[in-house]
Amino acid sequence: MSGKGIGLFWYLGILVTVFFWGMSFLWSDQVLDLGVPVFTFIFIRMVIAATALTLFSLLTGKFQRIRKGDFKWFAAMTAFEPFLYFLGETFGLKITGSPTLCSVIIATIPVFSLVVGWIVFREKLSALNRAGIFLAVAGVIFFIILGGSLHTDYLYGIAILVLAVIGSTGYTAICKKLGNKGYNAFSIVAWQFILAIGFFLIPFLIWGVSAWKPEHLSWKVLRPITELAVLCSGVAFVIYAACVDRIGMTRTVVFLPLVAIVSAVAASLLGQDEIRPLQFVGIALAMAGVAMAQAQTGVIDPKLQKQ
Repeated sequence: MSGKGIGLFWYLGILVTVFFWGMSFLWSDQVLDLGVPVFTFIFIRMVIAATALTLFSLLTGKFQRIRKGDFKWFAAMTAFEPFLYFLGETFGLKITGSPTLCSVIIATIPVFSLVVGWIVFREKLSALNRAGIFLAVAGVIFFIILGGSLHTDYLYGIAILVLAVIGSTGYTAICKKLGNKGYNAFSIVAWQFILAIGFFLIPFLIWGVSAWKPEHLSWKVLRPITELAVLCSGVAFVIYAACVDRIGMTRTVVFLPLVAIVSAVAASLLGQDEIRPLQFVGIALAMAGVAMAQAQTGVIDPKLQKQ
């Protein structure tokens, strides 16, 4: 396969990730609406994700042990995401009760990742690329504002959601570093969720066990948690980690604003929300921003040309 063909493969991959992460806000909202405590919900998700990813990595021969001196990087990555990110996202969703509002806050991640990618990894971006990232985010914000989802009542929830933005930005930077050290995406994500069990164990024992109910293991609860664990935490994170390594940090995160669009459209199709005609202007702006962010010469990572 040519370098451009491989590059297109990874761009299609990040779109799959965007879809699953867009649906994650709706599935998480379903779990919280069922009254499942936050730390119970997150801990079960971590256990399912870690088990599925580790078994798959072992069966396919892709599981790598953490080399001496790299444990601190895996621990730091896990501290950023899923620990900090999931705390910010889940509590932010619980406080605001709005999947679309949560998704638009998460859509600001490319702005922060742009700075990190430029400073830490010296990834080059033209003025057009930078303008595209901001236009994509602006389009999403415009879309949400027209939907009437932003209110001052949500300021506390928005502040909590900023933790998720910080977590995702730190995670992406360290994930890029580990990819450069030779770790494959399956191993990175498998260890990420294995270590996450340890991070969330104490909060679960303190706040989750006391609120435990037998119905938390019912299929009505486990179905959306399994979807989140396997599709959003498993499949999507593996693709995301691989894309960060293959096409670069900034070119990967620029697609994240589309997560909010997926969430809003899915909510509308499921009868949970209604998209107003003018909101399609926001969709158009977001799509144009993504196109602008990708418009540069040599967009394919040089190492793809060798494959």
